[in-house]
Formats: sequence, structure tokens, C-alpha cells
Amino acid sequence: MITRTPIGLRAALVAAAAFGWSLGASAQMTTAGTSINNRATVNYSVAGLAQAPIESSPTGNVAPGVGAGADTSFLVDNLVDLSVSEVSGNATIVTPGMANGVLAYRVVNEGNFAQGYQLTVSEEVGTTLPFGGPDNANIGLANVVVRVDEGNGLYDGTESATAIDSLNPNQSVVVFVVSPTVPLTLINGNNINLRLQARTAVAGTSGATLQTASAGVNDPTTVEVLFADPSFDATEFASDQFAVQTAGLTITKVQTVLDDGFGSVSPRAIPGATVSYVTTILNTGSIAAQAVSFSDPIPTNTTLFPDQFSPTGDVGITGGVVATCNADAGDADLDGCGLTAGNLTVSSAVLGDIAGGASVQVQFRVKIN
Repeated sequence: MITRTPIGLRAALVAAAAFGWSLGASAQMTTAGTSINNRATVNYSVAGLAQAPIESSPTGNVAPGVGAGADTSFLVDNLVDLSVSEVSGNATIVTPGMANGVLAYRVVNEGNFAQGYQLTVSEEVGTTLPFGGPDNANIGLANVVVRVDEGNGLYDGTESATAIDSLNPNQSVVVFVVSPTVPLTLINGNNINLRLQARTAVAGTSGATLQTASAGVNDPTTVEVLFADPSFDATEFASDQFAVQTAGLTITKVQTVLDDGFGSVSPRAIPGATVSYVTTILNTGSIAAQAVSFSDPIPTNTTLFPDQFSPTGDVGITGGVVATCNADAGDADLDGCGLTAGNLTVSSAVLGDIAGGASVQVQFRVKIN
């Protein structure tokens, strides 16, 4: 009988890998705990006369005859091997505020005995894997949860398990990392790389009791545990990516003194002067900003200058649905512009949607009191 220590098997695994062979890719392996038995039989003659055969036994058998020997036996040990991989092959596109941004991973038991798996998620800040584009934002681990698929390979919100309780050899299960509500703090062009790690645990413990590799020399009467995954630590991981695509709004507001009442070449901001405010709403993102609205308090010590853009047009719009609107109290005329408690409002009926790469400008003028 050959006694192979974990170090010896590890060396054998490394050598096998050099020839492109791996345990995980082999055919069905013998299940851990299986008893492997055999018994040798020796036939011989003395003085030309055939003698009764003698069978072997682990302690040495001398009694002749069939059945007088005993099997030499050992138990097949628990070979722990697993893999974790990203499922979709591409980044998952999400929009801030959307429900259930989902990443999917597959965990495979490539060993020879049922195992459980403890699952954890970490954020790979600054990495460019797996799909390019650096991880340039934090989603916050409090905003993600782990859920184990219930069998259909699709996240439907009914999943509740956060660890893999038991997975038979050659079986796999999909694990979802879910952001129930994608944070509104994320912006267009953000990438978030998340790593799912699976640590092998004793089957039936819901990932709570981790497997431990057996120490010392081989005991043929005991099912021992040997880690045979690439890192020999019963732990594997894979990465996936959320890619944020949304409207990217840049809001720029400038003021210009148009007239100070003295015909100055460079008018000054003095009482009685007219000041123009122009706010530009630019969408630098790839997705339209929908139902855009605007509000701006008329500054203290100024008064809105009426009818500057048409006979009833207190507000000028460039790139919107209409060109002007009337900032009347509470938008009584229902044209989409109103002035309530000193606050100028312009509704989405006036501004509309702003496509990616497009912009809308809102203008109004005030007199300095």
C-alpha cells in the first residue's frame, strides 16, 4: 500500500497540471467514503502436487483455502475542489435608482463529496477586470446582498438563502449578487467590480462550518480531507461588474450685467441695473434625461424683469418644448412657468427630455433693487 501525504498529492497535482490534466475536468470521481477492497490469491505446488490456495490478509494469512483470507481495504478520501465563474460574459448595465441590479456567478463542486459553501462579496476598488474600465465608484456593500438560486437560473426575488447548504459532486448552482436599489449617488460612466468568494464548508451547515484539511499521514480507515483546488485553500472567487449608464447632467449658470442705466461699455452691478441669468443643462450621458424641470429662487434684493423674451415671456427657453413662458403666480395660466414665494419654476412640459449630448438653456432677467 502506498501512503501519500497531502504534500505528496499536491506535488502530483502540480505535475498533472503541467500536462493539461485536472481533477475537476475528469470523469465522475469515486465518492468519498467508498471502501476500496481487494484480496490476492496465491496458488502453488509442492513436489509437483497442487496445494490449497492461500489468500492474502492485511496482517498476513497462513491458512489455506478459499475464504481464509481477508480484504485489504481503505476508504476513499474527501477531495475538495471547486470553481467559481462569472455567468453572463459581460458587464451588467444599471441605472441609478433602478430596482434589482443583478450579477450572476456559478459555483461548481468539482470534488468527490457533497459540500456546502460560505459566500462573501468584496469590492475590487481600482481594478479593471473583468470587462475593462476601472472600478471608479463604490456601490457600498450595505447596498448589495447575496442570494442563492432556487433552481431556475433567474433572479426573481423569491430567493432567500445566503449560503450554499449542500452541493453534490459535479453539480453547480447560480449565485446572485443583487443591489435591491442601485444607489442614486452613482453617475454615468461608473464601474463597480464585485468579487464573489466561495469557501468550502461542511455540507448541511449552510456555510457555517468550514472544511479543514486533514493533517498528518494517511489513515486508510478514516475519510480524510484534502484541498485540491488551484490555491489549495478550498476557496475560489470570480469577479463581475456593474456598469452605470444614465443621463449625465452638467448644470452651468452664468450671470451678466446687461445695462446699468448709464450706457456703460462695461455695465456695473448697481441698483437699477439689469442682470441676465442663463442656466445651461447639458446631458453628457448616453441616455436621455426625462421629464426635466427647473427651479431657481429669484435672488434677494432683485426683482424679476417681466416680458423680456416676448410680450408675455418672462423666461426664455432654448432647446426646449417652447421658446418662452410666463412666470405668473402659481402658474395660473398653466403654461409651465410659475413664480411662487419668490421661486421661479419651469416644468417638464416646457423643458421636455434632454437627449444624450443635447442641452437646454433657461434664461431670465432681474433688476437690482
